[in-house]
Amino acid sequence: MHSVQRIAILSIMLAASLGACRGGAAGGTPTVSAEQVIATAEAIAEMTRSAVTPTATVPAVTPTSEPPTATATQAATATPESPVVTALFNAYVRQGPDDAHPHVDFFLQGQTAEVIGQYNNFTSESSPGTWYQIRRIGEGLDGWVYSGAVSVSGNVNLVPSIDLVPTPE
Repeated sequence: MHSVQRIAILSIMLAASLGACRGGAAGGTPTVSAEQVIATAEAIAEMTRSAVTPTATVPAVTPTSEPPTATATQAATATPESPVVTALFNAYVRQGPDDAHPHVDFFLQGQTAEVIGQYNNFTSESSPGTWYQIRRIGEGLDGWVYSGAVSVSGNVNLVPSIDLVPTPE
């Protein structure tokens, strides 16, 4: 029986006891004998002792004979095979590694591209230096960008060197 039900039964018993006491003197002060008070108190005490208090159920733990295994570490993220360039400022993407080649797109500041080739153009008077052949990571056309317009992340020594790129006539 739930404790709420027991309290309700006790309340009914107490009311009945008090009602019985009133029977002798109509309109007078009810009297209760000491035995009735003690009996009621003992009944309340017994109901309190036998009340069931709900407790949380604790799941059983099954012991294991083996110690827990170590948690697997996460594999390192693979770095791209080719280095990546980021535009330091707005620059042209050209058809070839020289200012003499027409531009095909713009490489805007902050954009990134993968370096897939390089050309050391030290024979040109108009734009000597290293040029990178790029494959765009985001939007844009692939082509060539001057090394002075970009910052490089990765090893450009791993990028194949292009021997000769014809200059447009």
